[in-house]
Amino acid sequence: MAESPYKFCTNCGSNEWINRSDREFVCASCGHRHFITPIPAACALVLDSQDRLLVIRRAHQPGYGQLGLPGGVIEPDETGEMAASRETLEETGLDVPADSFTALGTLTNRYPFQGFPWPTIDLFYLARVHDFGSLNPDPGEVMETLICPLAEVPLDDFAFESNAEAVRRLQARQTSARVL
Repeated sequence: MAESPYKFCTNCGSNEWINRSDREFVCASCGHRHFITPIPAACALVLDSQDRLLVIRRAHQPGYGQLGLPGGVIEPDETGEMAASRETLEETGLDVPADSFTALGTLTNRYPFQGFPWPTIDLFYLARVHDFGSLNPDPGEVMETLICPLAEVPLDDFAFESNAEAVRRLQARQTSARVL
C-alpha cells in the first residue's frame, strides 16, 4: 500500500494514519477519512495547416528536459477547453480560443509532486491554427518549442506516457482519415 501523502490530518492535526487502500487514508486519532482521487488536467494538441504538432520541452520537474504537450491542472470554474486554451497561452504564448478545441480523449497518468505520485485524468483537446508564428514560450515553463510533422514526433522522449499515447491516437486518427 502507498504511504499517505498527507503529513497531518486536516481535521485534528494528528500525524498517524491507517492506510485502508492506495486511495483511502484514515486518521488514527479521530477517524477522519482522506481520499486520493484523480486530479483533472487538460492537455493541448495543436496542429498547424501543415499537420505539424506543437511540442514543448519542459523547463521544470517532473520531466525536466523531456517533451510534453502544453497543459496543466484545470482550475475551479474552468472547462477542459478553457484550461487547454489558458495553458497553451501561458506556456507558449500562442492564443488559441477555448472554442477552437475539440475533445480527443482521456487517459490516466501519475504526476510525481512533492514526493507522491498523484493520479491525474488527462483530458486531451485538439485545435488547429494557421501557423505557429506567434510563439513566445515562458522560460519558466518551456525551454524549447518543437514544431514536428505529426508522423515524426519523437514519442520516446515524452515525460508522460499519457502525452505520447495521445499523440499516437492522433496519428492513427489522421492516418485513418487519409485512407477514407
